[in-house]
Amino acid sequence: MNRLAAVAGAALLCTSTGCLHDGQNWSVRKALGLDDTPPNAIKTPDLKAYPKPNALLAERVETLGRKVITQNTFTGIEPLFHTIGVKESVLFHRGTEELFISEGLVEKCKSDAELAAVLCAELGQMVTEKRAAKALGRDIDPISDAGTGAGPLFPGGTAFDAGRQAELAYHEQRHPRGGARANPADAVATARELLTGAGYSPLEYDRVEPLLKKSDRGELLRKQLGGTAPPPDWKK
Repeated sequence: MNRLAAVAGAALLCTSTGCLHDGQNWSVRKALGLDDTPPNAIKTPDLKAYPKPNALLAERVETLGRKVITQNTFTGIEPLFHTIGVKESVLFHRGTEELFISEGLVEKCKSDAELAAVLCAELGQMVTEKRAAKALGRDIDPISDAGTGAGPLFPGGTAFDAGRQAELAYHEQRHPRGGARANPADAVATARELLTGAGYSPLEYDRVEPLLKKSDRGELLRKQLGGTAPPPDWKK
């Protein structure tokens, strides 16, 4: 009975203080059905909420993107290619998993060679960032999340292991998360190499450089898709 009272008291304390988490986004507040999301939190918007692109343009991006990746086996990346149905010029990536390009920017590419060069410009940055992260030891896969291998802290909760929690914190300190910055010169050189490997002239990169300049609206969309700015109201 005393143990049950202690558990209930701890649950009440964590509920009132917002006690979080075990490495897997679990919390007592969630377990009790309460919302523990900070009121000012900005979430990465769902791509389904954005205007749909022209299907043929999206297929063109996917086909060329896959061609570049499959014919350049050195990249070590295999991103998803997302085409967004907006007319502003938008081109950016999230980690090494996703590359975003707008329908408007695709339409400005007069040939497949130009579109390939635009995609390679961003892919070159992604590959270079991955190399930089590897050099710094940041591409090491983190240890399994704490919260495995021990009994739950509260009945019905996720398993919690204080030792693994400490080990994860130590690993995070030695290998902090977050992408390493790419050297611009290396990124350009890699983009040219990607173009050559895909069967295009590296000079195509020079031809599309004016298209790579981000507009104010494009930069805002990049932040919104990255979850660092509130999602847009498309009715405006």
